[in-house]
Amino acid sequence: MKNTTKEDLKRDLISWINAQENDAILRQIEDIKRYSDKDFWADLSEAEKESIRLGREDAKKGNLISQSEAKRRYGKWL
Repeated sequence: MKNTTKEDLKRDLISWINAQENDAILRQIEDIKRYSDKDFWADLSEAEKESIRLGREDAKKGNLISQSEAKRRYGKWL
């Protein structure tokens, strides 16, 4: 925000949005608004939630590898 206060940025964005005539841009802004406050957890499947839980448990136990090691092991799939 280069020397711009948060309030100045908000005013600039509001002014820009009010002047917008491009429907695609307005829809993108609407999507940002809709999904920015949404809790993604409710959209996950039970398998995804369980995978996250297991990963967090592993992390708490110290069962981690570095990013460079993960790239070395799994790079061909990434």
